[in-house]
Amino acid sequence: MIVTPFAREIKRLRAECGLTIRDLASALDKSVAYLAKIEVQGEIPTPHLIGHMAHVLNGNTRELLELARAARVASAVREIDREYILATDAERQLGRSRRVGPTKGKGADKMATVLSMINMKGGVGKTTLAMHLAHTADSMNLKTLAIDLDPQANLSQALMGTKPYVDYLDKGKPTVVQVFEEYVPTDPTTGAPRPLDVNGVVVKKAGYWSDSTLDLIPSRLELSRTLKNPYGKERQLALALSQIADRYDLVIIDCAPTESVLTDAAYFASRYIVVPIKPEFMATIGLPLLARSMREFQIKNPDHKIDIAGLVFNHSSTYSAGPEGQKSIRDVGAEAKKHGWHIFENQVRYSASYAKSARERTPLSQTSYARSQVVRGFRSLAEEVFQLIGMPKVTP
Repeated sequence: MIVTPFAREIKRLRAECGLTIRDLASALDKSVAYLAKIEVQGEIPTPHLIGHMAHVLNGNTRELLELARAARVASAVREIDREYILATDAERQLGRSRRVGPTKGKGADKMATVLSMINMKGGVGKTTLAMHLAHTADSMNLKTLAIDLDPQANLSQALMGTKPYVDYLDKGKPTVVQVFEEYVPTDPTTGAPRPLDVNGVVVKKAGYWSDSTLDLIPSRLELSRTLKNPYGKERQLALALSQIADRYDLVIIDCAPTESVLTDAAYFASRYIVVPIKPEFMATIGLPLLARSMREFQIKNPDHKIDIAGLVFNHSSTYSAGPEGQKSIRDVGAEAKKHGWHIFENQVRYSASYAKSARERTPLSQTSYARSQVVRGFRSLAEEVFQLIGMPKVTP
C-alpha cells in the first residue's frame, strides 16, 4: 500500500469541495471501492478519468496529470529496483546467510527460507496471515513447515481442527514445548523422560489436501512456562530446525505478541520478518518496540542476518478509507519510513471467509460463499511476499 501525492491531492480537493468518497464515486459513475483504491492503495486512474476528476473537484488538470505520471514512474522504478534487489539478494543468500544450519555435504539441497510473523501488538491477524500463506505455499507444492510459537496455540487449532488438536494433547504427544525443554516427557514403558527427536514433534500433512506437503510443529499453553526459565533457550528452535530444514522450502513461524525468549528464538531461526498491521487506532504501538527489539538483537548477534521483509495491512475494510483509518495508515507509513521498512502494496481485505475457511477446513478458494476478489486478493499478496523472499512465483 502506497499513499501517493496524487492520492493526497485528490483527497484534499474532495475535502475542499465538501464531498464524501461516496459522493465523488457517484459523480464519476465509479464504485466506492474503486475510489478507495485510488485514495488508499495508490491506484492511478486513466488520464481521461483524471480529467473528469479535475472537472468535478475544480482541480488543475495539468497538475493532477503530472502527479499521476510521477506516481506511475515511481511505481515502475520501485518494481525495477525490487527485481534487481531480489536478484542480488538471491545470489548473496546462496551461502550461509539464508540457511538455518550447515548443508550436509557437497551438493546438498539448500535449507528452507524461514519467515516469522511478528508484531508486538496483539490482534493484528498474525495467525490468519501465517495460516493462509502456509496453505498458499502448500498449494504451490512448496514443502512447508508451520511452527506455532504462541502459547495460545491458535495456529495449531486452525490447521489441525479443534477436536483433533485436543485429542493430540490428550495422548501426550510432543509440541514445540519439547523443543525448548529438549526432552519428551514420560516414556510409556519406563515412565522416564526421553531425549528429544525433533522429527517426533512434527505433525505431518496438516494441510487441507490429501497430498499436502504442509507440516506443523504445534504449540500448547504450557509453552508459557518457558518464559519463567528462559536462560539458554533462545537458540533451541534454530538448533532443532537445522536438523530438518533441508526437507522444506519454506518455514513460517507464528509468534506471540510479546518481547520474550520466544521472540529471540524466532529471530535466531528466521531470515525474514513480516509485520501484520491493522489500520486502526494505535496501529503503530508495536512498531517502535519491534524496532528496538530487533536493533538490540542485531547488536548482540551481528553474524546473524535477519531483515524485515515488509509490513502488510491486514483486515482492511471500508473503515480504512475514513479519517481514523487514513490517519493510522499515515502513521504507519511515517514509522516505516523512519526505519527503512517496506510496506507491501497488496493488503488483506476484511472478509469472514478467512475465519470460515478455518472452521470448514477448506482452502480459501473452496470456502463456502468466498468471493473471488477475496481469493484473488490474497493470492496477490502471497505472490508479493514470496517474490520478495525469493520463493517461486505463485501460479494463477
